[in-house]
Amino acid sequence: MPRLPLSARRGRRNAIFFNLTTSIMLVYYYVWFMFALAYRRKCWQIERRIKIRELRGENLYRLIGESDAMCISQLRMDRRTFHILCEMVRDVGGLKGTRKTSLEEIVGMYNRPRAARAH
Repeated sequence: MPRLPLSARRGRRNAIFFNLTTSIMLVYYYVWFMFALAYRRKCWQIERRIKIRELRGENLYRLIGESDAMCISQLRMDRRTFHILCEMVRDVGGLKGTRKTSLEEIVGMYNRPRAARAH
């Protein structure tokens, strides 16, 4: 079989080169898109953790920081007594807050009446 003319070989080579280049670009953009999605998902997780931490801080403030009346109704003790209890639990009992939960929050959730915990 005779060889193809030079122009046909050049056209075939250019078509192969074009297809290869297009495939490489598609893979490149696909990988870039997947990295962007992974980064965005990580940002959403961080934002969600920050939002949850803020909400928990607001709830804790509502329990013990707002007023003595609210603290007495929710925890059955005033704020001063609650802080003394937290100090005793920390010093005598050796309990510490975790990475995600402060000691005051742990003691506050434990001290709340059973009916208030359900809400």
